Amino acid sequence: MHPASDAELDRRIRDAITRQLPPRQLSLSLTDTASLAKYAQEAAEACDVPVVFSFVDACGHQRYFFSMDNALLISHTLAGQKAWTAVALKMPTHQLAKNVQPGSSLYGLQHEAGICCLGGGLPCWSDGILLGGIGISGGSVEEDIAIASATLQRFSQQHFPLTSFHQ
Repeated sequence: MHPASDAELDRRIRDAITRQLPPRQLSLSLTDTASLAKYAQEAAEACDVPVVFSFVDACGHQRYFFSMDNALLISHTLAGQKAWTAVALKMPTHQLAKNVQPGSSLYGLQHEAGICCLGGGLPCWSDGILLGGIGISGGSVEEDIAIASATLQRFSQQHFPLTSFHQ
């Protein structure tokens, strides 16, 4: 074969493979986001913790929000900040809390507007793509982390893999 025909053959093979691959998720649909919210609510109810839930897209724009009855007023602010921080820094907020301690690599960042260093914010990664982030606020830090983690785990079981870390 001639080099030109090899290149054409390679292109045709790549095109055929691409047509067979499932489309990559670049964002979460409203239906997917509503499922996340439902799973968060159910996890919070199982723990008897009234929470506020926020989902922001990969650009940091809030796309979904709810507040359970009797949720703390401060949680309305913190849930959105946790979700935004998880996306802005591409890391769970409980990991950030460790990295902003004196002498740590991100010390001082906790003073930036909008940054939340409390656990309960998780980025939502799928197939190496950041799709957004969730923020849970209303319980202790441990409860918020557990509810957020259970939310992603259940979504992954019911829909498609969604993790809090870049693979």
